Amino acid sequence: MDKVNELRAEITKNRADAMIINNQANRFYIANYTGDTGFVIISEQEQFIYTDGRFFEQIKVESPTFTIVDSKKTALSEFLKSKEIQRVIIEAEDFTAGDAKQLLDANVELIYTDNLIQKLRMYKTDEEIECISRAAQITDKVYDEILNYIKPGVKELDIATEIEYLGKKMGAEAPAFETIVASGVRSSFPHGTASHKLIGNHELIVLDFGFVVDQYYSDVTRTVAVGEISDELRQVYEVTKNAEEAAIKSLELEMKFKDVDKAARDHITEHGYGQYFNHSTGHGLGLEVHEYPTVNTISTEILKPNMVFTIEPGIYLPEKGGVRIEDDVYLNEQGEVVLLTNKKNEFINL
Repeated sequence: MDKVNELRAEITKNRADAMIINNQANRFYIANYTGDTGFVIISEQEQFIYTDGRFFEQIKVESPTFTIVDSKKTALSEFLKSKEIQRVIIEAEDFTAGDAKQLLDANVELIYTDNLIQKLRMYKTDEEIECISRAAQITDKVYDEILNYIKPGVKELDIATEIEYLGKKMGAEAPAFETIVASGVRSSFPHGTASHKLIGNHELIVLDFGFVVDQYYSDVTRTVAVGEISDELRQVYEVTKNAEEAAIKSLELEMKFKDVDKAARDHITEHGYGQYFNHSTGHGLGLEVHEYPTVNTISTEILKPNMVFTIEPGIYLPEKGGVRIEDDVYLNEQGEVVLLTNKKNEFINL
């Protein structure tokens, strides 16, 4: 069953007339449409892309089986009425209040879904895994190169800029997100975006970055030291590294993602740092850098073959420094762990 027909089965199941998709990654997944504006509309018999003229020519190339509807000439509610669509499934997390109001005012009945397409996207094809793998390989190469650039007196922002430049030079279309370079005390900020701070001696530096290749994302975090660091921070590094390894070692088909989280979290807690691990152990990876499912304490989603996700434990000591180590991974049909990033988690002192 192809993706569109899978959605049509959901439309029938929900006794709806159509589904409206406005999440950008989901639009690409279903229709191969890369435009940043518009709706993909799937009914039981037809399929449309509702957008403006800026995207018509690319739709003819990217999505030739979809009918174009000009959003500048026809209101969405009027178009649905013309197709006798009265009951529609919408993406609750992405549909705006304004768009919903327009439809409700036109007496269109809305059915709210939660991660319907995201749950289809969890299972990656060989082609999708290949795209993620190529993005991951670029992160690995960039990491090797950027180590030569890091030294006392270099600005965090300059390191982030160099990382993004190297990634594009090596074939990436874009950085996956705003590159994180957080040094010294700032390494205790889990999402400490790069600043004007200069790298100093005797500091940890958290580098969190990734790249996009053919619409698919990679995401890696490495932590390195510049000069000698305190025994406490050195211990934190080893605990974090071993927590990542414990989580990866725990991976088995049919286990719950909350148990993957538990493997990393238990190791950190046993070493007295549980209160300083204040985020999920990982997240799905694909057409978005953070996608369903989340590897956290409450996730009951079951680990199946070809689900690509991150493992990224971290420990953050206030006013001292922090460590995060992250790799991209999946289990194949045989249940074997496949690392897409190179798991360079050995301690590096520059």
